[in-house]
Amino acid sequence: MKEVFPRRGLPNVIQKLENGDTVTIVYFGGSNTRSEGYRVMTADWLREQYPKADIRTVNAGINGTGSDLGCARAESDVLRHRPDLVFVEFVGNDGGDPESKARIEGIVRQIRKRSRFTDILFVYTLKERDVPLFQSGEYQKGALMQEEVADYYGIPSIHLGVAVSQLVSEGQLVFTSSEDVSIPGAIVFTHDSIHPTIPEGHRIYTDTITRSFESIRELQDQPGRLVHHLPQNPLVPGNSWEYATMLSLDSLPDPIITAGWSYVTPEESALVREYSWLFPGLWRAADPGEAITVQFAGTRIGLFDIGGPDSGRLKVSVDGGEPFIVDRFTPYNDHNRNQYVFLPELPNGKHTVRFEVDHEKTDKMAVFEACGNERSMEHVRQHPDWYDQTVIRLGKLLLVQPPL
Repeated sequence: MKEVFPRRGLPNVIQKLENGDTVTIVYFGGSNTRSEGYRVMTADWLREQYPKADIRTVNAGINGTGSDLGCARAESDVLRHRPDLVFVEFVGNDGGDPESKARIEGIVRQIRKRSRFTDILFVYTLKERDVPLFQSGEYQKGALMQEEVADYYGIPSIHLGVAVSQLVSEGQLVFTSSEDVSIPGAIVFTHDSIHPTIPEGHRIYTDTITRSFESIRELQDQPGRLVHHLPQNPLVPGNSWEYATMLSLDSLPDPIITAGWSYVTPEESALVREYSWLFPGLWRAADPGEAITVQFAGTRIGLFDIGGPDSGRLKVSVDGGEPFIVDRFTPYNDHNRNQYVFLPELPNGKHTVRFEVDHEKTDKMAVFEACGNERSMEHVRQHPDWYDQTVIRLGKLLLVQPPL
């Protein structure tokens, strides 16, 4: 199996590196990108290769997030940095979601609309469940969908699972083992079946990326800047994800906010300080019946928020229709964490949406029982008052707003 597909390569960033120019690289993805792994190691390698270049990097990885949130935050987290190269890493969190192809294309089209000279590189991580596929000669479903986008736009891609699965087959790598177990003569790749160990596991990812970069560089056959391809029509018919954005609540026209909501700043709250790298502040409500009503034009609206043991449910109504429940407590909320949700797609047009803290409470113990998560169940037993709350903490609104 091939691990690199060069396509139209990385001509513009390579030329700037060779010229010793200032180069900005944005690493855009999930937890594998946010960690101090391949992101840091590949940047160090590039600085060794091009000591005259001023290489600046941006960590645009957010744990537990996919390409749908990626579309919404492309402007704030990627494009405002005017990157020369963007690593895109979302296969792990997108999985085989059929919408992934449209969302990845939405990211590509946003980058290309801003600059036709920015190079893009897709990197595909893998989970333990993907190893049998690679060993049988198949890439994971999510990567295959993104490859269609890569083909359409001439974007190079690197399949990081090829080398890992080969090492598993050769007995040189154990994909998952607990932290307290060492295995003589073998690399332990992860402790959780998803996130590579640092440095050993991420070194394999890095070595794959750097030798692929060298292959792409060797194939570069023409000097000068290359204007990248932006077809008028998207690959996915009617794709609207290139119009995704992320906005603060007060940037929408005349939101209606009941008195029980308060805007909490990092100076006022340790939790808000912890997430100040994501949000300048959080809108918080704790009591059932407190509501926010917003108006927007587009096809989708969503919430980027902080969930935790105290999270409640929202009763949502769209354009005066029948309310439905959006639960902001998830199976992962035995601790505070960033999370997000998009509401179902709407006809493109003007909409009014009301979010109200629901009176009914989620059976949080049942949520953990359904997952068989004994540790989280014990946490509920130890801190029942934490879980017996209906708190909502809103950071940003997510919108998809194609032209009307």
